[in-house]
Amino acid sequence: MKTLLVLLIIFTTVSPAFAAPLSDRTGLKQDFIIETGGYEFEVETVSNFDVNKINFDAEGKRLTLTIDSGLENNLAEIYIPKNLINGNFTFFLNDVEIFPKVQTSEQISFITLEFVGTGKHTLDIIGTTYLPEFSEIAPLVLATGLIGLLFLKKRSLIK
Repeated sequence: MKTLLVLLIIFTTVSPAFAAPLSDRTGLKQDFIIETGGYEFEVETVSNFDVNKINFDAEGKRLTLTIDSGLENNLAEIYIPKNLINGNFTFFLNDVEIFPKVQTSEQISFITLEFVGTGKHTLDIIGTTYLPEFSEIAPLVLATGLIGLLFLKKRSLIK
């Protein structure tokens, strides 16, 4: 009985040292804060490569990810808030259009991207809408509506 216990302990402590390396599908989670239009948006990546930085161009409705990969087969999941950029996305990897899988919810766009090649890469994600550009108009619409409501209420009391 003791021999069986000793063998079990040896196999459970020694065999992990000889185990295979981690999969190339292991994820590195990185969070980036994009400040634009007076707001902060969190863009999250989970990938088997390093995302060195993310740049955002509000006019172009474009996120640019600078990537450094040591693996041949690359996989990433990217979470983009819909109130940052949204719409029909176009993707370019090293200036070549690609077609990753895109799923959306009420709050985020979820992008699954696979590509091959080691080294440095640039991924451009271009949306068709940039929602904070409408945030400047919202207070004006709210104030106009409130003034109109007060005017109508005062007018109905006079009659």
